[in-house]
Amino acid sequence: MDSLIKKTDHNLILPFYHIVSDDNPVHIKNLYQPRSIKRFKEDLAFLLENYKSISLKELISLNKEGKTIDENCFHLTFDDGLSEFYTVVAPILKEKNIHATVFLNSNFIDNKELFYRFKASILFEELKDEDVLAISYNNRNLLDDLALKNGIDFNEYLKEKSPYLTSVQIKELIAQGVTFGAHSKSHPLYKELSFEEQIIETKESIETVVDQFKLAYKVFSFPFTDDGVSKAFFDAITNCTDITFGCAGLKEDNAPKHFQRIAMETNKSGKEIIKAEYLYYLMKEKAGKHKIIRQ
Repeated sequence: MDSLIKKTDHNLILPFYHIVSDDNPVHIKNLYQPRSIKRFKEDLAFLLENYKSISLKELISLNKEGKTIDENCFHLTFDDGLSEFYTVVAPILKEKNIHATVFLNSNFIDNKELFYRFKASILFEELKDEDVLAISYNNRNLLDDLALKNGIDFNEYLKEKSPYLTSVQIKELIAQGVTFGAHSKSHPLYKELSFEEQIIETKESIETVVDQFKLAYKVFSFPFTDDGVSKAFFDAITNCTDITFGCAGLKEDNAPKHFQRIAMETNKSGKEIIKAEYLYYLMKEKAGKHKIIRQ
């Protein structure tokens, strides 16, 4: 690991997850496999062996002051604000004294609404129709129509399963030192939105999260991917964000306050995932493809 870190000059990594659980809830089971608790703990053991956990505050400060990092560091992030962070993840992180940031879709806090992809997974479980899983964000109303026709009540599902964190849980986690950010209002694919829609989804979600939980910082992670997001977008949100996050792996980005993260929900171990990212970076560097240049 030391050799790979030195060769790439990347001693800061940002692993990210959605859900850690030994169960596979219906709203997720037809989309992706949750990270098991055992494998998550193994990931943490590997990270702690090779890196130091730093806080979001430290990460913001490093970026703002343009400081270089002398030691190997990591910061964990979790997208979608799922309830398993409270029930499963937080106790593990507290025990191991590991910092983490959770990104919330402002429309879904307190289980007010359900992500359209989660709706698709619930419908597929009932209908076994692959076409349901292909329905896009812009056609998401079709999912509600299908649910109505087939007697599936998404509001009842929200009430019974509570897939998202509640405000009470979020405030309790903040008191424990967990940090929070925005993840858009409704989890769209940004390259399918107009520029104006991208700005609205971003700024309004940040404002909601910051105001509701009285946060002294403003951070944002892109839903799905930041692929195709322009330099003009980052320029437009620069005054309402401290830093932002994508999920393109170990890559450099010409957006000055933007960090790329490493996805950890695969069938490989954390050690295999991180090592592969370093090796892939070295291959991309040779081909001149290790940087994201936004136009």
